[in-house]
Amino acid sequence: MTGAMVHVLYGTDRGRRESAERWLLRAAPDEGTARGEWSQGVAVLVAGQMWDAVRVPYAVLDPAFDGGTEPAVLRACVERLRLIGPVFCDPYRPYAYFLVQPGADRHWPRAEFAPAGVECFGGTAPYVHHIGVPRIDRTTRPGLFWLVPPDGVAFRHVDAAHLLTVLRERKQQAAAVGDRP
Repeated sequence: MTGAMVHVLYGTDRGRRESAERWLLRAAPDEGTARGEWSQGVAVLVAGQMWDAVRVPYAVLDPAFDGGTEPAVLRACVERLRLIGPVFCDPYRPYAYFLVQPGADRHWPRAEFAPAGVECFGGTAPYVHHIGVPRIDRTTRPGLFWLVPPDGVAFRHVDAAHLLTVLRERKQQAAAVGDRP
């Protein structure tokens, strides 16, 4: 994976890590509680304020992926698909969560992707979605981990329109494979 696509924030990038943490904590119902939860590894944050989260089963990204898929393989897939921005994973279910622009849930084609297990969580009334988000320095298993931590300088999101295009392409590819004798 090229360094240009992934911003893993190590100790030498402390300022960027702290900036990214502050950005994420803006989605916390209570910052002190969230910091305490992060001391255990995962904080419950509210989608729809700073970001919406699109939950994608690993198998949608690649039919060969499952909970045992190595983070490096997942990162390479995300890079190949040009899904640039913050992504974290839950290997136990197994899902990748792409943080997209807040408000994306208002336009997300739920019916189109629900059968594949893809869902967009945001804060559009009357729903509020609480999402378990890993501590910024968790970039490996076990448990939830960041494939691509947020960049505390740019605060960029994964482009929701591009993610939607990628998911539609993946859906078409899966259908084409299913049509083969």
